[in-house]
Amino acid sequence: MAINNKKRNSFIVSKALKTFVMAAVLTAAASQLAHTADSMIVGHVVGQDAVSAINLVLPLVEVLNCIGFLLCFGANALCAQTIGSNDMEKTARIFTSTILTVLTVGVAVSLGISLFSRQIVELVSEEPHLNNMAYDYIHTYALGGWLQMMSYGLCLFVATDGRPRMVTIAVIAGALTNGLVDILTISVIGMGVEGAALGSLSMFTVNIIVLLTYLRKPTSSYRLKWPGKSLFNIFLSNVKEGAPITLSNSLMAVTIMLINDIVLRYLGCDGLFIWSVCLQMLLLSYVFIDGVIESMFAIGGVLMGERDLRGLEILVKQALVVIAMLVTIVIIMMYMPNAVGMLFGVTSGSELSIELNRVLRIFALMLIPFSITQILLSTYQILGHEKTSVITATAQTAMLVVGVWFVANLEGIELWWGFVGACALVLLFQLGYTYARSHMYHAPISPLTMIPQTSTGLTYDRSVYYKLDDVYDTLNDIDTFLKDAKVSSSTLFDLNICCEELMTNIAQHSKGRIIQQTFDVHLHVNNDGVFVTLKDAGRPFDPVKAGKMADKNIGTEGHEHMGLRLITQIIPDINYKFMYGQNTVFIWKKP
Repeated sequence: MAINNKKRNSFIVSKALKTFVMAAVLTAAASQLAHTADSMIVGHVVGQDAVSAINLVLPLVEVLNCIGFLLCFGANALCAQTIGSNDMEKTARIFTSTILTVLTVGVAVSLGISLFSRQIVELVSEEPHLNNMAYDYIHTYALGGWLQMMSYGLCLFVATDGRPRMVTIAVIAGALTNGLVDILTISVIGMGVEGAALGSLSMFTVNIIVLLTYLRKPTSSYRLKWPGKSLFNIFLSNVKEGAPITLSNSLMAVTIMLINDIVLRYLGCDGLFIWSVCLQMLLLSYVFIDGVIESMFAIGGVLMGERDLRGLEILVKQALVVIAMLVTIVIIMMYMPNAVGMLFGVTSGSELSIELNRVLRIFALMLIPFSITQILLSTYQILGHEKTSVITATAQTAMLVVGVWFVANLEGIELWWGFVGACALVLLFQLGYTYARSHMYHAPISPLTMIPQTSTGLTYDRSVYYKLDDVYDTLNDIDTFLKDAKVSSSTLFDLNICCEELMTNIAQHSKGRIIQQTFDVHLHVNNDGVFVTLKDAGRPFDPVKAGKMADKNIGTEGHEHMGLRLITQIIPDINYKFMYGQNTVFIWKKP
């Protein structure tokens, strides 16, 4: 029903997004640069045909990515919601089930692709001089495909648990290892494209080793807990949740394969090389896109678990602002295309260089509309609009392939303009489709984002300044809200005491906070009880642990935090996490 959001600002959500995005972008940058470095080193040492050969089998790498998405992305989104709703037992079961399925399914798929890699390569290419190198690369890479899936899954889980910087450290360590192995195997030993594949696998291995050190810590939300009979049901839930984003990535793999064929058919090997460079720039753009999307799924999943629709609305708006960072790559492609070509071994001033420079300027125009579509697609997935997610992902793939093919057959227009037109049309399609869908729901929802404007149950939101006067004013509002929600007198009494102690504690220990900064208070009442979430951007402090320590020290001299001791006694379902640079307290008061 009514959402009280008149006094809720974007400070806390925006700070969480920026904290996560900075780490996620660094993570994605290190990962993508490691892959791009493979192409650069191969292009300089082995030759341009080797770059094209790797591009030919890139769809197979995307297949491994897609299986990783299917097994891990949905599971991670569900874990974010269970962490947000403070259900640690369910979190452990989902995590354990995911690890088991990645090990079994991942190994089986990796072996299958490796065994049949020769036949697969011959299906996607009719160029014998490229096929041998393509086979050498994918045959070696596929053997460790399950490492890629496991590395991806662990990165998601650790980042969602509020430790994106730990993921950054792991990926940077892996990227450095990849670079060293590339230099050793390609330049020194002379293994060619097989050396590039071994470099990538070494990166995934190092990622896994580093991330496992965090999962063993007591602060980790994840524990191994045998799911028992629920294993299959959890697997189905994970697949259902991850299916739209998996479909999107699967279709992208198909898109790359089909466009490879179109470009090779109409423009030959030089055209395929130019497309390979453009594709690398698109994948480099995914540094920002993936960083923002991962942030949205982690933070948005927690917000959905908290039933915080206002917070989700703020998150999407801030994500679209952050995605504007892509303008930097657009500017580089528009005004410094010669430098991009030189990175891939193209001689400046050559005919190929002149053609590549012109194409890069055209291709750059598609990046912004393409990225906006991806952000909106992720929003639909977070909200559970699977149908809209599937339709949007399918439309984007169909328009890219059809658009490029259609323009390639027109007189006087180059096929590269097909990319730009397709992305613009997909964005217009999203606007029209979501506008139509917004009028089909019983409750009002926003076009484009499809975020509901009302929620099931009663919700109270407020951003509170670090001043006791504002704290006491908010406490009066909370008391009125809970009375209007008709909670029991005992629940009202317990929550008033709990909120007063925690909020005054935040305000009193806010030394150094500037006047514009705030902390967030969110309450949601439904048939399952009352859910309270408090978030502040102060120094890490665990009030739950402090309260339990005070309980142990009762009767000794010098004990403190007795107010926190009281709330841990009257509210058994209370949990603390330091997530995304913020203190977060989850409270659940059952009816």
